This record gives sequence, structure tokens and C-alpha cells, in this order.
Amino acid sequence: MDATISAVLLDLDETILYDDAATDTAFAATASHAERLAGIDPACLVPAVREEAIALWQAGPHTAWCDDIGTSEVEGLRSRFEGDDPRMAEMREWWGPEFRRESWRRALRRCGVDDERLAAVLDERFDAERAATNPFIPGAEAALDRLGERYRLAIVTNGIVDVQREKLVRSGLIDRFETVVISAEVGRGKPHRSVYDETLRRLDLPPEACIMVGDNFDKDVAGAQEVGIRGVWIADGRPAPDASITPFLTIDSLAELPGLL
Repeated sequence: MDATISAVLLDLDETILYDDAATDTAFAATASHAERLAGIDPACLVPAVREEAIALWQAGPHTAWCDDIGTSEVEGLRSRFEGDDPRMAEMREWWGPEFRRESWRRALRRCGVDDERLAAVLDERFDAERAATNPFIPGAEAALDRLGERYRLAIVTNGIVDVQREKLVRSGLIDRFETVVISAEVGRGKPHRSVYDETLRRLDLPPEACIMVGDNFDKDVAGAQEVGIRGVWIADGRPAPDASITPFLTIDSLAELPGLL
């Protein structure tokens, strides 16, 4: 055990839980439901709803801020846009449930179906399918058990608050962490130092007492080390994108970490 480490900060998506694959699964399940209900070809519907969601998202407010906090139209398709930030409030007023439903309406029209009720059904189905699909990366859950026996744990993740918290609740992770810091509630996303400063404030720890673990070299390693937190990069066989930055540790999955500390 490294006695200099008091807390382990962890990214969520693609570090503990599969996010991209879970989203693909939810789209596929929703498209299969549309095929059963109305004979719609999933090969038409899935790319259509993804493309229409992108177009609507880019036409809305605060797209640059959304990029900064690490969210996108994919999160928007299941978000209620909760939060007190004025930009989130404007997004809630601008999009609300209409962003979600209109994305499905337009996608259905591209597949030859004009059915507002079906768009609402598919919106609800996608939300339910994605909420229920939160697969752990192999070894991650056991690694959290071992790390939690020795260190204080915190989640530091980019994204929309209600979406990220729902993942943590649905996966049973929420009670494993002393604090959860989500970029949308801070107003900036990793690698900006304000996300890390807020985490350190909540833990009441100096940066040198923490390590940050994640799959994104820039956000989880370079950003953390900029404020003095040692970064652990989940490389999964990838070469480092910046040879001038040396992570505290480089691993292929979270499962390796407990045995190295």
C-alpha cells in the first residue's frame, strides 16, 4: 500500500462502466422495438436518429459549453437537463423533452413513417433501455472493492448531472464513493482545473494525496497532473499521445490497479 495516497479519484465512462457499447445496445433494442411495432428497418432508424439528434443539438444554445463539460446529443437523448446553472436552465427551456422527441420524429420521417405517438414511444423506450444497461468493464467492480478497503474513493466525470447520477444509481455504484463530482454542476469539464479543485475541496485533501484514474490521457492524466494530482492512465494497449507527460502509472484496465499500489 502506497502510504502517500489517501484518495483514488476515478473517471466513470470507459473506466468503470462501458458507455459507448451500452448506448449502441440501447439504440439497437429501441430500433428492434420500432421494427416490431411498425416494420421499420433498424438499419434506417439508428443512423437516422443519431444524425437528426446531432443536427438539432448543434442548432441549440451553448454547444461550445456542452463540448467543454463533455456532453453531447447522445446524453441529451436521455437527459432532463437538470441543474441550476443558467446555461443548463436555458437548455432545459430550449430543448426539454422536445429535443428527444423531435429527434425520433425526424428519424421516423426519414424511414417513411410520420407518427408522433410512435416517436414518443421510442423516446421513452430508448430512455428505459439505456437506463437499464450499465455493464461493468471486466474486473472493475472487484477492483473498486479492493480499493475501497484502503482508500477514499471519488468519482470525477464529465457529463450532464441527471444522466451521470442515474448511471451510478442504476449500477449500484453511488454508495461506493465519498463524493461524486460531475462537470455540469461545476460549470467546466475535465481537464480544466476547476473540476479537480472542487474535488480536492470536497475531500479536504492536498493534490499530492490523490491519484486520478481514467482512460482519457488529456482529461484524466494531463489535466490532473497540471494541478499536482498523480495520473493513472488506462491505456488499453494504446501509445501515449504526449511523450512529454509521464503518468504515475500506465495500466490496461482498472483491474490491475489494486495490485500496483
